[in-house]
Amino acid sequence: MDRWVFGSRKIPERRELVYTRDELVQCLSEIRERGWITLTSHRQDKDGGLGNTLEDLLHIPENNIPIADYGEFELKTHRTTSNSLISLFRFEPYPGKVIPKLLVDYGWPIPKYGPMERSLRIDIDAAGFSERGFIATINDELKRVELHFDSAKVPGRIEYRGWLEEVQRRVGLGDLRPVPYWTFDGLGNKVRQKIRNMVYVSMETLAEGVKQKMRIGKTQLLQGADLSRFLAGIKEGWLQIEFNARTHHNHGTGFRTWERYWPNLYTSAEILLA
Repeated sequence: MDRWVFGSRKIPERRELVYTRDELVQCLSEIRERGWITLTSHRQDKDGGLGNTLEDLLHIPENNIPIADYGEFELKTHRTTSNSLISLFRFEPYPGKVIPKLLVDYGWPIPKYGPMERSLRIDIDAAGFSERGFIATINDELKRVELHFDSAKVPGRIEYRGWLEEVQRRVGLGDLRPVPYWTFDGLGNKVRQKIRNMVYVSMETLAEGVKQKMRIGKTQLLQGADLSRFLAGIKEGWLQIEFNARTHHNHGTGFRTWERYWPNLYTSAEILLA
């Protein structure tokens, strides 16, 4: 099979571009040596603009990098200046359409989007209750991760009183009905398909007027994520489930973590570029 090396060589006409590990390192090094790269106009100020630009430069589709003798790797980028959570994947809970119901029953006003808009934006794990009384639990008997609610865990602060009174009027202060959940099988499939192996690139960014520029920083080859490590993250609180919905827009339910927990999630972490 022909190999492609980044630079002046013509890209072969074929469906799949397969890199060796050394070729990938060479390509990333050459891109970094180009210095600051200006994002194209349709990538400026867009979610995923950095990653999409790097995909374009590597000539890979849909975030997947096939690496010979290694397998498929997800390409993920993150700004070096950001300490925010990193999205691993999005996955809506069962049963179907449960998020719109939660939004109606447990959402709170968000006036900046209009008088009728409501928001349901919470981060949860199984290590402790959120400030609005939500928690994730690992149900080993039913083999699923569940979302539960306990009104007694909501702080008595004034900003929550009115909201809790509204919840009581709508559905009462008992547990969620139905209980939202994700099956172990479904989560396991997502882990295998989306994050089992990852090329993780820290991106330096620079703004010049309205133009945004980027440069490749530290790059790691992460391998070996599996369901047991993923569930341990939810139990221990270093892997968060994020609900981010409002009345006229659901951003999707995300599973997220911090870069410092890569050793917890992956069995192997190799630095490709320091």
